[in-house]
Amino acid sequence: MLSVYYQNVRGLRTKTNEFYRNICLHSFDLIAVTESWLNDSIYDSELFDGRYCVWRRDRDYNLTNQELGGGVLLATRKHLSVTPRPNWNSSAEDLWISINLSRKSVLHIGIIYLCKQNQGYTKSQQLSNFLLKLNDIILSHPSDKFLVLGDFNLGNINWTKHIKLSHYLPSNYSDHDELNFVDHLDTFGFSQFNGISNQYSRFLDLVVSNSDVSVEECHSPLVPLDPHHKALCITYKCSDFNPLKSPPRTVHLYSKSDWDSINTGIQNFDWNKAFHDKLLHECVEIFYDKLYSLRDQFIPSKVLKSTSHPPWYSPALIKILKEKNKYFLKFKNYGNKSDFNSYCILRSRAKMLETECYDAYITRVEESIKLNPKTFWSFAKSKAKTNSLPSCMTFEGNITSSGDEICKLFSDYFYSTFLEPDKLNPSDSPGEVENLYHDCHISSIQLDQSIIHNHLKRLDTCKSAGPDKIPPIYLVKCAEQLSFPIYLLFEKSLKEGKVPDIWKAAFVSPIHKKGPKNDVKNYRPISKLCIIAKVFEKIVQRDLNVALKTVFKSTQHGFLRGRSTVTNLLLYNELLTETMDQGYQADVVYTDYSKAFDRIDHSLLLIKLFKAGIRGNLFRWFSSYVSNRTQAVVASNFQSDWVKIPSGVPQGSILGPLLFLLFISDIDSCFSNSSIYIFADDMKIVKPIINENDMILLQNDLNNLDKYCNDNKLDLNPSKCSTITFTRKRQPTLTTYFLKGHAIGRDSKIKDLGVIHDSKLLFDAHIDAITAKASKALGFIMRLSTNFKQAKTFKILYCTYVRSNLEYASQVWNPRYTVYIDRIERIQKRFMRYLSYRVRYPLQNYKEGCRQFHILPLINRREICDLLFLLRIATSQIDCPQLLEKLKFYVPNRSRRFNPIFSNITVSTNYRQNSYLWRACNNFNHVSINLDIDIFNTSINKARNILSCTFFDV
Repeated sequence: MLSVYYQNVRGLRTKTNEFYRNICLHSFDLIAVTESWLNDSIYDSELFDGRYCVWRRDRDYNLTNQELGGGVLLATRKHLSVTPRPNWNSSAEDLWISINLSRKSVLHIGIIYLCKQNQGYTKSQQLSNFLLKLNDIILSHPSDKFLVLGDFNLGNINWTKHIKLSHYLPSNYSDHDELNFVDHLDTFGFSQFNGISNQYSRFLDLVVSNSDVSVEECHSPLVPLDPHHKALCITYKCSDFNPLKSPPRTVHLYSKSDWDSINTGIQNFDWNKAFHDKLLHECVEIFYDKLYSLRDQFIPSKVLKSTSHPPWYSPALIKILKEKNKYFLKFKNYGNKSDFNSYCILRSRAKMLETECYDAYITRVEESIKLNPKTFWSFAKSKAKTNSLPSCMTFEGNITSSGDEICKLFSDYFYSTFLEPDKLNPSDSPGEVENLYHDCHISSIQLDQSIIHNHLKRLDTCKSAGPDKIPPIYLVKCAEQLSFPIYLLFEKSLKEGKVPDIWKAAFVSPIHKKGPKNDVKNYRPISKLCIIAKVFEKIVQRDLNVALKTVFKSTQHGFLRGRSTVTNLLLYNELLTETMDQGYQADVVYTDYSKAFDRIDHSLLLIKLFKAGIRGNLFRWFSSYVSNRTQAVVASNFQSDWVKIPSGVPQGSILGPLLFLLFISDIDSCFSNSSIYIFADDMKIVKPIINENDMILLQNDLNNLDKYCNDNKLDLNPSKCSTITFTRKRQPTLTTYFLKGHAIGRDSKIKDLGVIHDSKLLFDAHIDAITAKASKALGFIMRLSTNFKQAKTFKILYCTYVRSNLEYASQVWNPRYTVYIDRIERIQKRFMRYLSYRVRYPLQNYKEGCRQFHILPLINRREICDLLFLLRIATSQIDCPQLLEKLKFYVPNRSRRFNPIFSNITVSTNYRQNSYLWRACNNFNHVSINLDIDIFNTSINKARNILSCTFFDV
């Protein structure tokens, strides 16, 4: 049987905490809600615990003048095999899913809310459209079962059980909508099962089905009842229900390990003798066999049982809940009133005890910020987002609800993104390019046991194990003893030029990106590698970064120390504002690759490694490192078969980004007429346009890029490439650029590395976007912190979820106009009012609140951020020579009391005046007169303290 809960909740925005905690007290298979009043700022995890998958159809408030109302929701237990049906939705507010009860039995469930007006449709139009849609669905699924429930707002029908539908209404009845509804249900063969009226003896909430359904009033509603609507418990009877179950999982209890005995066992083992005259793969096998035997001997294990109870439930509360459910079933089966009284008493006790347990849990979570921040952030993240998978997934027409088959679907999809390797042309082998350029010559890596020991000691013990099943805590606790055998393995690996197969294996977890959660294509892979392999890669990367530093071009800002998205965007915007200041326009082409990291050809990669100067055993090691790698998808305790990875750089690895940068390090050769700015695989091509010949030159560079991508098997995606023209002109000169024979689409604004650029560089669209996002985040932390008490907790949540959105890359878009400054500041003012209310400290004004709670105004924080970034550029903490050379230091002709540090630059436009370097240099000249800040000698931390104190001391 399926247990279904239904209620018209009249809004959940202010009831999220109450709704969530009451959900935890129950175990319904399906929860249906109408009038949810939700929007995209409220996460599913705020409403439901990890047992449920949630399907929502929120009202689009952009299409109405309302701020509240509407919205339907369905939540299903994870063990159910559910398929969403978005194409079944009508013009009414309805939502459909299908549940596969068995191979032959399917139940289609729909929830609907009929209102007076919805997006231009009247109630009659909504009902007619819904019934027509339902008719089509029934005709296409004639043998399936249906359950339709919701608020139909047809309150004049006097429903009576066990009476033919056509007899519900008198013969002279004139309401067209209700007559139409009854006639259609009669035609469909449906019955209405709800005989529980509201307080006004009307039936607004209906339950119709073509199967056997029982409906009862719910005596424990999830939220307070509305007079017009009762909470209903619906039981759908099905004998062949076959839920999906996750396999059990055995875990080792590392917190109860005998580490002294394990360390003694490792230390007393003769590793030199064990590894003598043996090949690498044999040594690796000996190493892991020893670690596994010690683990099994001195670390206890247990079979992990899945629990449906939240972390704050105590054993006493769980026992009361079981007793409560037992008495409710007895009352339901036998109708004994004493059983119902016992149920009511236990229900009250459970509610009271749950409140005590939850309050104690919240107190522990809040206090854990100092001692164990992971507990606090785990709680916060659990409310923000969940990565649970639906129990039914689809991929290219294949639908499955089996755990093993779901993993296989993911494995097939992730494998489809790779590039099938071609045979290496003998003329292109590394030996043939011996005399080609290279900027270094490196054939070995310096190994040291102490370095390995330091890396092992610094591992994060909160991380999980990779395919070798050795977690970081094992390596940290035994770092001193394990550093020697690991050193021997690393040394043997480099000497033989081979990487063990276990170190080339990866567990892959699917992470939802966007779109329907039941579609495999809406997920991206996250790889988990062996911890020891990543330690090895860190050591190799250290030497390579030093040796190959000259290979990486200054145009690349991704994965390189001292460079970032901000340095990329600042250089880019400097060129744009200079061009616009001179009265010209700048044409920019943004490129997009299809799965760039996954489609790197290994043969071409090895050739480029050889050209870069990697030789000898190290080259053979890299050849082994990139070849014959394997991966398996893991999800919900299921695992797919292992598959070989034919192309790409290893995802989740330390060396993967470095290899990708080496692979595209020669892409600059394509652009003899344009400037390029690259961050990893994101590239923009910029050309100032003075005349039409400049457009031809830019197109020539695009043609060179097309040839480069063909030669290097990089898959450019013209449909996702775009172009934009930055100019002050009212009538700019526009042309169409082409890539791979396809016209590139044109945009008036574009999101570049997280910052929205419009064609006039006003950044108003970006400010609108970040304030909207921050406002939603502020609403989230207000709901999250309902039960918290300390001001520090509120400030931590605000800085993490809200202020970070308002300050990302502020050097690029820092506004100068009051209208934008106030719009951003308004978010913090709203938080300040909330904070003063929670701590019961009345504030007179905003500045007083900033001083009282020691929070700088956002405008001051942006100014400080500008100046600190300038200090980093001047002292070369930012590895960006192009920015450094643009700093114009003032050289005085004669000594004065106050000499400016930077020369004043004359500009003719507001765009140029608000460019970062002009703004930051002028601000630094201003503050350096009154503050003791030496641009070359003052540390960043000291400068930050000096600048921050100037506001609080005023």
